[in-house]
Amino acid sequence: MAKPDIVQIKMDQSEPQLRATTKALQIKVGTNKSVIVYNRINNYILEAILKAVFTDDH
Repeated sequence: MAKPDIVQIKMDQSEPQLRATTKALQIKVGTNKSVIVYNRINNYILEAILKAVFTDDH
């Protein structure tokens, strides 16, 4: 199975908004194991998590 490409996207915002930190994504990675990603995560941390979750090296 081919590895999915992970790409960064940026959305334009006219003015900065203060937003509460909320759960944006939850990925089940095994029995009783999941990864929770919040909306204010740093890009490099998110990229590392996604690469770790979507590799076939488990």
